[in-house]
Amino acid sequence: MRKRLAATAAFALPLPVWAHGAVKGVDAFYDGALHLLLTPAAAIALLALGLALGQRGLQAARPALGALALALLVGLCFGAAPGPAAARELLLALAVLAGLSVVLHRPWPPQALAAIAALAGAAAGWVSAPGAATGAVRFGGLLGAFVAALLLAACAAGLVQQARPAWARIGVRVAGSWLTASAVMVLMLVVVRG
Repeated sequence: MRKRLAATAAFALPLPVWAHGAVKGVDAFYDGALHLLLTPAAAIALLALGLALGQRGLQAARPALGALALALLVGLCFGAAPGPAAARELLLALAVLAGLSVVLHRPWPPQALAAIAALAGAAAGWVSAPGAATGAVRFGGLLGAFVAALLLAACAAGLVQQARPAWARIGVRVAGSWLTASAVMVLMLVVVRG
């Protein structure tokens, strides 16, 4: 009876796990890309940023995409080193900011959008860098994470830019609200669990 109770308690009260190891069956490039996409804070923040960039217009969003790429490189390069514990929380807060601007349809000025993109890129790179790998495997993982992050943000921006009918623009705002709600829920989970 005690063993069964202990086993039930062990399965009912799992500890939070944020990291995920290598995805079996894929090479380093795809592992890096999937690692970034499977990190909720990074995926939510980059998708919300992409929606905000698309609402601003691709021409006005080009400096922000450049800032995202540069900051992402920096974050990925330093990601294996011990860094700010609040990088995940920063990503979620930036996702809330970007998501709310999409929901309210109040685009940021280009300079502010570039600053948000740079912060999101550095933090996403920091939390998504493959830590234990070395050499070619590490480089492949870094390259995969870099490409996945840029594609996620740029493709989201491009899709929003193509949203011409009123119903499609409403759909973009609904997606922004879902991303904002998701970011707030994950942020509260992080804060509560400490």
